[in-house]
Formats: sequence, structure tokens, C-alpha cells
Amino acid sequence: MKRLIALLAMGLTVNLTACTSTESIGSFWLSDDGEISHSAEPVPVPRGSGLVYSPDSRDREYQQHVAVDPGYRDPLHQGFSPSQTHKRLNDYASQLAMELMDNATRLTQQDMVGVTSFVRLNESLGDSTVLGNQLSEYLIAELQDFGLAIVDFKMAGGVTITPYGDFVLSRKANALAKQVSMDHVVTGTIIEDDRGVRINARIVSMQNKQVVASANIYIPAFIVTDLNKGLTVQVPVE
Repeated sequence: MKRLIALLAMGLTVNLTACTSTESIGSFWLSDDGEISHSAEPVPVPRGSGLVYSPDSRDREYQQHVAVDPGYRDPLHQGFSPSQTHKRLNDYASQLAMELMDNATRLTQQDMVGVTSFVRLNESLGDSTVLGNQLSEYLIAELQDFGLAIVDFKMAGGVTITPYGDFVLSRKANALAKQVSMDHVVTGTIIEDDRGVRINARIVSMQNKQVVASANIYIPAFIVTDLNKGLTVQVPVE
């Protein structure tokens, strides 16, 4: 019986010793009288035993791809840029159209409405951006979903057939209709800052310039940055 207890004590001693590491606070074992003894000195781990972790080439390769953040950056001042997002510009256009129609007054489904590009709020009010042009395009579909009669004033007088495609939209003034019947027009301004863009939209009567609906939304900077990534600059051929 005493031999069995001694063997069990020896086995427990081996297990406890094997579980220790260089960061342990000490070692434990059973004495001959069955009492647990403690040593403040940690048990050294034998070299090559596999109990001490050492980084290999995979760890070093992983560290090369991990950017270390130098510290906390306040998103109110530094902005926020996620690695992935499910939000797109058409989602903000849908929200803007909903707010416009929610507070619209004196606007019926029989009124003819045109949608123009959104421009920067500066002295000329004639400076648009990729965001301003794309937002107006999305609003055409979003506002029509609410039952508005949308007028596309960029329609040319006929179809132009070329080797590159068949076109009916144009920005050339001489190709467009001289007079387009519109009761209201959707327009707006863009106010940019470090964190994003404030969009102020309104539906204005062409007859008396009365604002019949207004709304504003804020689009984060990372949405605008993604739009500008796809922008290509075309140099005119002389």
C-alpha cells in the first residue's frame, strides 16, 4: 500500500513539474507524509522539450502583414475608415429621397420633376464632383419609386449611332431640346470637411422658386474616397 502511494506521488510530481513554465511562480510536489510542499523557485524547462514556445518563419511572415496601431485615434478628428462596409452611395440616395418625400408640400404625382447635379457650396455654385453627379443619377430612380414624374432633360433629339454604341443621352447644348417642360427641379449643395460630406437637397418650384421639400444627410469620407478611386482622368486628344 505504501509503495502504491509513493508511486502515485511520484507520478503527480512529474505531471506538475511538466506543466510549469519559465513564467510560473514556483513548483509543487507531495512530500513523504502526503503534505503538499511549495518552492518559490520555478522549475527550469529543459531545452528542446517543446514546453517553451519559440516563433518560426510563419510568425515572422504574419507580423510583416500586421500594421501596428501607434495609439488611439479619435474618429471625431481623424475620421473613420473601415476595411469593409456594406453601405453604398445608393443607400444614402434612398435615405435622402425618403426624407425629401416625407416633408414634401404642394407636390403631386402629376408634377414634372427634373434632377440636377449637386454642386459645391462656393461662390460659383457650378462646381460638381463625382459624388454630386452620381448622387443625382441615383435620385432619379429613387424618386420615381415614390411616384414622381421624372423628366430626363439630357435626352437628345434622336439616337446617335456610332461604331462604339448607340447613344441618346448628351451634354451638348445643341443636341438637346431648347425647351423642357418641368414644374419642379431637384438640386442641392455639397459641403466638405475632413470627416465627410454634408448634402443639402431640396425640390424647388420652377415657377415661383418656392422650396417644396428639403432634406440633408451626411456621407462619411470613406464612401467618397471609394468613388474617387474609380475616377479616370481623360486627356483630350489634340
